[in-house]
Amino acid sequence: MARLGRLGQLGTLPSFIAALEAGGDPAELAADYAREREGLGLGQAEVVAELLALGRVLERHGERGAREALDHCLLLYFGQVTGGLAELARRDPLTGLLHHRAFHELVGREVARAQRYRGRLALVLLDLDHFKVTNDTEGHQEGDRLLRAFGRALAQTARETDAVGRLGGDEFGALLLQADQGSAGAFLDRLQDGIPAELSVSAGTATLADGCAGPEQLFGLADRRLYESKTARAA
Repeated sequence: MARLGRLGQLGTLPSFIAALEAGGDPAELAADYAREREGLGLGQAEVVAELLALGRVLERHGERGAREALDHCLLLYFGQVTGGLAELARRDPLTGLLHHRAFHELVGREVARAQRYRGRLALVLLDLDHFKVTNDTEGHQEGDRLLRAFGRALAQTARETDAVGRLGGDEFGALLLQADQGSAGAFLDRLQDGIPAELSVSAGTATLADGCAGPEQLFGLADRRLYESKTARAA
């Protein structure tokens, strides 16, 4: 392996193998190696193929310990890749927020959990004001820019325990755990401070304390209050 490395045929592979043989942490080594190879332009499938080929080389040279460690690294990397793909499948491609179905599923789980343990939560539905006019007069590119900007502000305002999603078009949602109407109001105040000046947003909030028996009632009440807010702002 060292000889092949000196010939320049393996790039950084010899140091990777040396770290494996020295008992380095497989998860950390797998992440570091994959990051380095992906930084050179290799796709995830190419990194996997490279590791599989390296495993065959180690097998032929009788380096059993390194081969077993490499197999462990490969499994960890494969888990990272598939986990990442699964997470991407739950995301809106434009904003990176949870998409409609993923957000609704999460709300359903958290409502059931809160009811089981007598917890609190608030659902906030948001809608960009005059977005259709902007989209029609200034074009979809400008509309997409505003959606991305609002998505960033929404994600930055949310706490680590909260969840935010794009529910379709210019409609967004935020699920605030251990929150009431006061907490939701403070969230909206922080959000307002973080959005671009050219954006105006209407919002409707519902909590379990409002008597909502399940996620459908929670969404229904928040949507009704959002409509009322939108109507009042347009008056």
